[in-house]
Amino acid sequence: MQQKNEIQTQDWFVFFALSFVWGFSFFFIKKGLEAFHPIQVAALRMCFAFITFLPFVYLYRKKLSINKQNIKYVPLLGLFGNMLPAICFCIAETKVDSAIVGIQNSTTPIFALFLGSFIFNVPLSRNKIIGVVLGFIGACLIILAETKNVHQDFSYHIFLPLLATFFYGINANIFKNYFQKEHPLVIAFWQYAFVFAVCFPYLLWSDTFERIQTNTTIAFSSLTYLMILGVCGTAIAQIYFNKLTQRTNALFATMTTFVIPIVSVLIGVAIGEKIIGLHILGLLVIFSGIYSVIKG
Repeated sequence: MQQKNEIQTQDWFVFFALSFVWGFSFFFIKKGLEAFHPIQVAALRMCFAFITFLPFVYLYRKKLSINKQNIKYVPLLGLFGNMLPAICFCIAETKVDSAIVGIQNSTTPIFALFLGSFIFNVPLSRNKIIGVVLGFIGACLIILAETKNVHQDFSYHIFLPLLATFFYGINANIFKNYFQKEHPLVIAFWQYAFVFAVCFPYLLWSDTFERIQTNTTIAFSSLTYLMILGVCGTAIAQIYFNKLTQRTNALFATMTTFVIPIVSVLIGVAIGEKIIGLHILGLLVIFSGIYSVIKG
């Protein structure tokens, strides 16, 4: 992995902007689920994101090429960075509160570091190893909290956000190692083009458009939230996340998850979701793990 670049003021601005936008994303998913099946919500989000990129195709039509040696990795970016995490989060939120999903999302830097070491041979210092261990302990505390929360039926859904962050960790390292010199908008366009090629046929095959016709009011409300999520929280955010990863490093970019759970918890409390002390304890342990990683 390439050496870490100096973090500047504009990087911090992008960092907090992404954190705020993505903190709201779990609430938007919740609203999308009011009318659509979880996989439909994920597919609609991906399709709205791809459509957002189309106007830029004309502007950047002469710059859409990618290094031929690395083009084979673009589908992996689409799978691990977009489609699979979106599906995991959407299915999870059918049983798990959006605030809890947001808290679990904070494990992303832990997986980014662990997978960077496992796949790309990035050396792990003592502090980083401690950070990884603390991150997993924090995640376990949150899972334990779900057995003590008001939800009586424990479900495997609580593990899906962790699977999503595992995928994010793979994506962050692939991008940093193979697409450091590519234009972030171009990379984002191609990875969503791949995802669109999978998601749009699914929407045609499923009962998505029947749901819109038979339950118009609720469906259009959900579509509005998903459009905002697809355009702002997915497409535009992806461009700036790619740029942030290039300018800094995979670990710093994924550390937006420091702020994301705070935003998601505040929103969750505002809409009446149940947060207990063990959830917060788990989040604090994860944060301490990420802090240990930074020091390392």
